[in-house]
Amino acid sequence: MAEEIKSTLEIALEKAAKLGKASKEELEIEKLKEEAQKLSAKFLRDEVENFEKVLKEFLKNKNPNQKKVILQSMAKVFLRNIVLPNNEYQLEDGKKALKGLNLILKQVPEINKLSQSIEKLLKEYLLHQQAIYKELLKRFSSGVEALEKAISNEIGTQVKINVEEHPQFKEEWNKIKQKLSEEYERQLEYMKNIFEKIVS
Repeated sequence: MAEEIKSTLEIALEKAAKLGKASKEELEIEKLKEEAQKLSAKFLRDEVENFEKVLKEFLKNKNPNQKKVILQSMAKVFLRNIVLPNNEYQLEDGKKALKGLNLILKQVPEINKLSQSIEKLLKEYLLHQQAIYKELLKRFSSGVEALEKAISNEIGTQVKINVEEHPQFKEEWNKIKQKLSEEYERQLEYMKNIFEKIVS
């Protein structure tokens, strides 16, 4: 932990030293990046009344390089928030980030198509994961029932085993989930890279 704090402090000091040597333009670019990231984060938290209007205002009077920096910084925040979902909430967060990407890159043809492909992949992953989990639970439950019966008969009182807490179940599920995630992660990264190329 101390090392982590130290390295974070070092990074901050390096950045400060770099900013000390930075030109006025470089400082302005850093400021724009920060503002762009904050605006993206506000959008994701539903703290912006009219995002498109605010974005238009933000981009007004900016030169092409500044606009590019702003859009790249915003896209980075949105792309970081698109992850393989483990539940409906994470899926909704991913969809929100995709919506943000669509809004900042709406002038780019094919952007909707790419967003839809990513959303489809996220939904597919979640459904696939849930189906496999149910199947595994069913398989383990039938084995556990026999064990519960045997233990109950042995000690003369009703015994209930929580399948989901069973170490063997957890181990099996983690293996399956890891394999599934790797498969989907490759596809997701490929599609996210296309977004990165669009804004680079």
